Amino acid sequence: MEDYVFEDVLAGSTVTCGFPGLDTRVAAADGPRRARTLFFPGCSLINYALPLVKAVYDLLAQAERVEGISLLCCGKILSFEPDGKAVRAAFEDELCAHVAAAGVERIVAACPNCVAALRGALAEDERTAGVEVVPLPLELEALGYRVDAEVAKRLLAAELEAGAGFYEVCAEGARPPLRFSVHDSCPDRATGEFADGLRALMPAELAVEPAHARRSSQCCGSLVRAAGHADKALEQSQARGAEAVAAGGSAIVAACVSCSFLLSVSQWRVPVFHYLELLFDWRIDWRAADAYMKLRFLFDEPAADGGEARPFKGLAPEPGDDREEAR
Repeated sequence: MEDYVFEDVLAGSTVTCGFPGLDTRVAAADGPRRARTLFFPGCSLINYALPLVKAVYDLLAQAERVEGISLLCCGKILSFEPDGKAVRAAFEDELCAHVAAAGVERIVAACPNCVAALRGALAEDERTAGVEVVPLPLELEALGYRVDAEVAKRLLAAELEAGAGFYEVCAEGARPPLRFSVHDSCPDRATGEFADGLRALMPAELAVEPAHARRSSQCCGSLVRAAGHADKALEQSQARGAEAVAAGGSAIVAACVSCSFLLSVSQWRVPVFHYLELLFDWRIDWRAADAYMKLRFLFDEPAADGGEARPFKGLAPEPGDDREEAR
């Protein structure tokens, strides 16, 4: 297991996470931190691909696009807790206070849900109304990064070979063309920024468009799964796989980590990739990922014993609890 250490600007803490076990230690910082620009990876990327969090942060920091990082939750999931509206509002008020206190002017966010949630919360508060929130794919495009076509084809070919007896697209020994059907997430429908960034990063010759894309995109199944309808979620996930095959794809590529996870474990027509896997040539083992995320970083109180260690809050459901995050 390897430890990854992050200095969280907004929480004012030093966070050490082991990967893949996600054993976590949180210690209070010596004093408040400030940063004009932040990378905000979001809970899904932290839980499923911690090495990519570090890789992306290092890339952005070296390019002088960010000065710090925060592992905090955007707060969206709190809406699904008891008295969720009030709990989320209280968290967002504290989040805005910390963003203002840290002098943050610009946030690069990896998750479509986080971009929507952060923009909504920050714009409503006069202390943070001027803070810009930028989708990560557009930032990477602006820096000149592109997915290498040969890397993408190699990763997909290896996945299809390893899963030849599992994926329907490989049924009866079929060798489908190496192409990725683009899946767009629900929270990006209004602006299409993640959709634009994803297509700009992908090699044009490897990307195909499904029947439902961009503003007409359809859910991976997360929303109905969050509402407790696992059967309907499975049906929606399978439909996204079928659309990928109909479009001539032998895989799905997405800009949302949560979509990538659910489509990987809830449909078996084609393999699924998050674009960062292709960009960094690092495959996430989706089927070994926990069904419920273990870590959820919120603002918390110092340790009761007065020590430096601070508890972190992981809002994984209790055994038998069918509630799931709206991914």
